[in-house]
Amino acid sequence: MAKKEENNFKKAMNELLGAGGKDDAEPVREEKPEPAEEEAPKIDFSFQREPEVPTARREEAIIPSDMVINGNITTSSNMKIMGSIVGDVECEGNIFLLGNIQGNVSAANLTIQNGGLTGDVFAQENIMIEQGSALIGNLEAQNIYSNAKTEGRIHASGAVELRERAFVEGDITAGTLSVNAGAKIKGMVEISG
Repeated sequence: MAKKEENNFKKAMNELLGAGGKDDAEPVREEKPEPAEEEAPKIDFSFQREPEVPTARREEAIIPSDMVINGNITTSSNMKIMGSIVGDVECEGNIFLLGNIQGNVSAANLTIQNGGLTGDVFAQENIMIEQGSALIGNLEAQNIYSNAKTEGRIHASGAVELRERAFVEGDITAGTLSVNAGAKIKGMVEISG
């Protein structure tokens, strides 16, 4: 009986220690310690610049020469108008007018080349009226350059330049005024610069 107790004791010790025969002991499972949570690396942002945002190229809306639009237009795009618009045009970009507009116009910049416009014009920056163009309406911009006939008041916070073929029928208010030989003014002039 002592031998049986000794065998049971050995068997229990072997089980505890993970030793023993193939049949009489269960495999010992090793407990692996759980991995410690890794701390996120610390980054010093004090010398990094903010990322540069690429400037988006402004899209261009084109009104072809055989198109007539009856109604108001509002866009953030640049516009190239070769056709005709009967209605107001509000544009956050630049307008290049080769056709005709009958309505008020608001834009960042306006260039009229062999086009016609009947209506008041407001430009945040520049208005350029090239030879062969005609404009009937009041103009307001930072700078106004004309080499064509305009009828209406002209108001520029900066410069007004009248080139040799310019004919202004209306009052002019400007920071500075430049009149080339051949240009004509029929109205009052006030220099506020």
